Amino acid sequence: MQRALPSALLFVLAVVQSTSAQYIHEVKPLELGFNTEDYAPVVRDSGIVFCSIRETAATIAFKDAETGKPLTDLYWVPFEGKGIGQPVLFSANITTPVNEGPACFTDGGRTIYFTRNQVLPKKLSNLRASNAQLGLFRAHLESGTWSVPEPFEHNSTKYSIMHPALSPDGRMLIFASDMGAEENGVDLYRCERTSAGWSAPVDLGPAVNSTGNEGFPSFGPDGSLYFASDRAGGLGKLDLYKVEPKNGTWSRPEPLPEPINSVGNDVGISFMPDGFSGYLSSDRSGSDKLYAFKRTIPKFRDCAPQELNNYCFTFKAKPHAATTNLPLDHVWDLGDGTRVTGLKAEHCYKDPGTFPVRSLLIDRKSGTVFHTLKSSDFVVEDVQQAWISAPDTVRTGRMLALDALKSNLPGFEAAEHHWSFDDGTVLSGSRVVHAFSTPGIHEVKLDVLSSPDVNGDIRNQCNTRTVVVVDRFRDQEDQTIVATYQDAAGLTHSFEFQELPFDHLGMSSDELSDVAFAVELFASKERVSLDDPKFVEIKKHYRVVERFDPERGVYTYSVGEAKNVEELYEVFKKVKELQFLDAEVHMLQIEKLMDLSKLDFASVQELNHAKLRTNAIHFAFKSSDLGEGSEPVLEQVLDLLKQHPELQLVIEAHTDDVGSRAYNIDLSQKRAQSVEAYLLANGVSTDRLIPIGHGKNQPIASNKTEEGRSLNRRVEFRVTVKDEQQAFEKTR
Repeated sequence: MQRALPSALLFVLAVVQSTSAQYIHEVKPLELGFNTEDYAPVVRDSGIVFCSIRETAATIAFKDAETGKPLTDLYWVPFEGKGIGQPVLFSANITTPVNEGPACFTDGGRTIYFTRNQVLPKKLSNLRASNAQLGLFRAHLESGTWSVPEPFEHNSTKYSIMHPALSPDGRMLIFASDMGAEENGVDLYRCERTSAGWSAPVDLGPAVNSTGNEGFPSFGPDGSLYFASDRAGGLGKLDLYKVEPKNGTWSRPEPLPEPINSVGNDVGISFMPDGFSGYLSSDRSGSDKLYAFKRTIPKFRDCAPQELNNYCFTFKAKPHAATTNLPLDHVWDLGDGTRVTGLKAEHCYKDPGTFPVRSLLIDRKSGTVFHTLKSSDFVVEDVQQAWISAPDTVRTGRMLALDALKSNLPGFEAAEHHWSFDDGTVLSGSRVVHAFSTPGIHEVKLDVLSSPDVNGDIRNQCNTRTVVVVDRFRDQEDQTIVATYQDAAGLTHSFEFQELPFDHLGMSSDELSDVAFAVELFASKERVSLDDPKFVEIKKHYRVVERFDPERGVYTYSVGEAKNVEELYEVFKKVKELQFLDAEVHMLQIEKLMDLSKLDFASVQELNHAKLRTNAIHFAFKSSDLGEGSEPVLEQVLDLLKQHPELQLVIEAHTDDVGSRAYNIDLSQKRAQSVEAYLLANGVSTDRLIPIGHGKNQPIASNKTEEGRSLNRRVEFRVTVKDEQQAFEKTR
């Protein structure tokens, strides 16, 4: 190992802080691979450079003589959205069979200073002798390639120089060294950039260094110096400390708060440009790993019940003398196209907005405005709050969709959405789903946080609402639900309504009539041609139907279809005789055929397992090229996917029976992929689309007429909600 300090790092951290504190820190691990040890992160450009011990092709034959592990190399991992990508070797020009890292950058990231063994030995055991001394090296980025590294002018074979850190202006170099090890172990030293190079190293002195070890220095964006030390009084072994430049020296070292510091070794901190978030390394869970941290505020403090948005108002005017003797009426023009005759008008606006309200005298004979008594812009606005959109009631075990999209937070750009349920579940995201396991009145909390401003301040808004949860399995009279509404005067009233009876099978009576069962021969991750020899005998007795099951992610092959399982018993026996030993009777997923015109008004629950069928997506003759007139339907489907990011589509293309089975399968597959390509080109992610061509295998009309063949040439979209465990981050 190249580190002269004790090993360091990891563990999933739950932040435990007093809710009275204004700010806290949250720390969570980065997943960079199994059986790796990663430490000393440095934020550079659009990713992180870090030290890592992992088996690679570049490891050659050198391993640590004591641990048997590969030596450290520098790696880079890119930022991808709100997460990170896959680590790759930072530079082949810098990597050697000995240790590289930690590192730092200057000159806008074009110059790197890093730690390395000063000599590449012929035998690994020589690393235990003087040749094992560490030194600093620098390289420059030239035309996208790092130059051959040059040694630092103050390297020595008598001691190690390591862990470089450059000040934001690039004029001060801080590093760790054991050059004074007889007195204080490893300390921090400073060099100044001069016209002749770097000045001689100077001990930072007792203001920073202790009788213990100091190492892994780094600078924050504001010029503060951070480092690791095992001095007395810390939380664990190595802890992170901060000092600030003060009158030519440094302020008193202050340990960073929990959970940045832990009972383990915490080393190598690097900040994002905002100065309030970044990355560190720690062995808090047993091995060296990287963690992301950020400064934030405690969640779910001072939560208030959300208020109903009131768009209903009463307008009143005093009688005008002119209406006594003249054919004039008083009329309220309410600014949204509504006019009410009389001195009093009660009106509910459809949406928030600014409306030019006028008090008018209207000529009764001509209907024209005689006089405008008063005119004013009337503002109708939502209550400033985090708004929880959800049904009032739900049954136990049923997935409840909630969203925060109607939150009204003017001047407040939402960066995070956090949800808390009274069963202990915590979720994040602007859209979530949740199932309650117990009946009763449950409280839901929504806390919306802003990004830190230039001063690091974070705003938040927390509101709550209740949801009535009804027992889904208990036989009882229909549950009476109480709802509230506001009248035109703004007064709140309540009324009662009853839910429809619940069916224990989870289906309505209409749906029960559509239930079907089939004998599933087998399921396969890979698609199997219906011309495969395994189907030869079975097709002599039954038609084999191929389906794709998006929930299981498999293709299924089944025969027979009946309203109840009893009708399939003889089919089941025959299938077993034909050696389909894994065959089983399955209930077919009910798919509701939905009209495209109803998409804009459908809820997520209504869309789940819906089938959209269209003959309005056109293709050139014997081609998969999209034809003219296809855009309206494709745009409608595109709008649906943008409106509901949790939806997934199976795109199924079908043909008539002209041509061979293989030809039509190939043609329909290409047509399904053409539809997929259109949606991908307009911003839909590939993991939400599954294109499948069924050829002529699933006709819905007779192929003996042109009209029937036209109906069979179609595209169908099967809609499902992506698995909640994948679509939503959930912790307990």
